[in-house]
Amino acid sequence: MTWIRRIAVAGMVWCAGLLAASTVPGRLPLPTPVILASALVLALPGFVVALIALRRLAIRETGTPAGGGQASWRLLRETVSGRLLIMSWLLFAGFWLVGILSLGGTPGVAEQRAGAYVASNHGEVTVISKAQDLTLKAQGQRSVVSAAGSFCVFTAVISTALLRRGERREAARP
Repeated sequence: MTWIRRIAVAGMVWCAGLLAASTVPGRLPLPTPVILASALVLALPGFVVALIALRRLAIRETGTPAGGGQASWRLLRETVSGRLLIMSWLLFAGFWLVGILSLGGTPGVAEQRAGAYVASNHGEVTVISKAQDLTLKAQGQRSVVSAAGSFCVFTAVISTALLRRGERREAARP
């Protein structure tokens, strides 16, 4: 779990940096496929491992996977300080807020057709400027990067809780 936590923390820092870089008007920090791939490669494997670990914990404690929510909450309550939980929930909510705000008010998907910048919205095409094209592409990047960042926050908190639980069990052994 140590390496999962390290990857998750690196993913949080990378996603926060990408979100900050995407707010610079008039340019994109990296091509969209590079940004999406890098954010998702850091976020998804650790997220899947954390979900599997939580499911195993629920089955071990309750005998059935149905009690996963209670087992997860008990794990967090017993191993993670309230201050760290509050900070992680604020960071998680911040990533999601950025993602939600980046989805609103867009005139469509930015495209380039016949040398002109257009926004396509379900067949309705609107001609836009290059600056508007870059802004729409940056908004699209921010929505995915913010989701990846929130997955990294979740993974970091769960992996920290599981590591602390393991350390407490090791210390309790004679």
